[in-house]
Parts: sequence; structure tokens; C-alpha cells
Amino acid sequence: MPEGPEIHRAANHIAKALVGKTLSEVEFHYKTVEGSEHLFIDKEVEYVKARSKGLLISVGDYVMYSHNQLYGRWTVNRSTTKPRPTNRSLRVLFGNEKNTARLWSATDIEILEPWELPGHPYLARLGPDVADLAVQYDDVLAQVSNPKFARRQLSGLMLDQGFLAGVGNYLRSEILFDAGISPYRKTGSLSDTERQELAKSAINITSTAYYEKGVTVPQELYKVLRDNGQTKRQARHYVFTRDGLECHNCQSLIVHTRLSGRRLDYCPICQK
Repeated sequence: MPEGPEIHRAANHIAKALVGKTLSEVEFHYKTVEGSEHLFIDKEVEYVKARSKGLLISVGDYVMYSHNQLYGRWTVNRSTTKPRPTNRSLRVLFGNEKNTARLWSATDIEILEPWELPGHPYLARLGPDVADLAVQYDDVLAQVSNPKFARRQLSGLMLDQGFLAGVGNYLRSEILFDAGISPYRKTGSLSDTERQELAKSAINITSTAYYEKGVTVPQELYKVLRDNGQTKRQARHYVFTRDGLECHNCQSLIVHTRLSGRRLDYCPICQK
């Protein structure tokens, strides 16, 4: 499933292609939105925004909400360029004179009026969106320090979009490693310094993943590892999918486990 940085990059890509332009072509091919093309055709796209792993496209008097879930994917092409052959199912098409954006295979799509957004079941429960480049450190620190999360183990809590929005599986492992905190800790056991480190790491690692297209280690290290024969999967992260390989900091072996039903990797020494 795409995580926050991937959805925010997609939103910015779509925005460059559509915002400020009038839609000359609209297609809906999913049961929750089909037949609603008239609400969007010949209307100007006002904005395209990501909210955690959801995406909002405002056109005229309505907003289309979508969540990629496991298999959804957005593509953007020139209007004269045919999409590549795919086994994915076309759900949404927005086109203007120059560009066409397509959403494939998503199963969570709705058309909303703007006043409905604050009460939307997914959007209403989101915590601070660490994949939003404008997120404020103080807001993230306040969330990490919130007593209501004190008894929750970080292994599960980090995947809760109501805690820190935009964090998914690979970011969970990478953020906890960067902060030097064990996934088995509870937020209530963290010192003030550890909470500060967790808040900083959540912002910094997610920002790096946004700019570097999913890579969370410094580019210098990534290039060295690739030059030394490591695969992209092995080189792009500090710990995620690196089980059995040496930690970049202490040379102990990265440990793999499954917590909250999802893959999690960590360093047993750096994250005691």
C-alpha cells in the first residue's frame, strides 16, 4: 500500500497537470461515483491535496475523495499519449487539453460536498500528517506526548492514522530506528528527550522519503551500497527489509519480526 509520501507526490503531480484548468473529459467507472460525470465536466479544478493516504480533488462545487487501498494507482499522461497496457481497472479519468490523470483499481471513491469533509469517517480521525511538508513540529510532539496514547505499544500505534497520519509499514520501521526507540516501547514510557526524538524522526524520515522517492537513507550512503552490489531493496532503508544484514550504525544484525500483522525490522542494539 502506498504510504503518505507516495500519495503526496502523486497529488502534486496531478495538481501540476490539472489545477487551474477546465476538465474537457471525465469518466467514472466505479459503482460509488458512476453517472456523476456531469458534476465535473467543463468545470475548473480548484485544488488537488493529499490527506494522509487519501486524495482530494476539488472541481466546481464538489470534491472527489479517493483512497488507493492496496491496489490503487494514479497515472498522469499527455492527452495525446495512450496509457500503457495494464491489468488494472480504470476507475476515474480527468482530462484537459494537455493532460489526462487516471485512477486505477482503487475501491474507495466518493463524491462529497466541501462541508462533508470535516466529518468524513477517514479524514475526521487523522492525526498530524507527517507526510505534509507544512506539518508543524509542535503539533507532532503534542501528539506523541498525548496521554491518551500512553498505554499503546509503538509497534501498533505507529500504523494508526489517528496517531501520526501518513505513516505506513516501511516508515514505521525507519522512524523508530532513526529515533533509537524499540518498537516494543509504549509512549507512556518515553522520556521527554525520546518523545522529542520521535517527533523529529517522524518528520525528517518522512520528508526524506518524499523527496527521495521512498529512499530513507542519505543519497551518499545509498549510492555506496548500490555500487557495492546491494539491491535497491537492501540499500534504500536503514532497517526495513534488511533483516540479516549489518546495521549501518553498530554492525549488529537487523532483526525481522511481524507486529500488528505487518512486517517490522529493527536493530536490537540501537533500539534497546
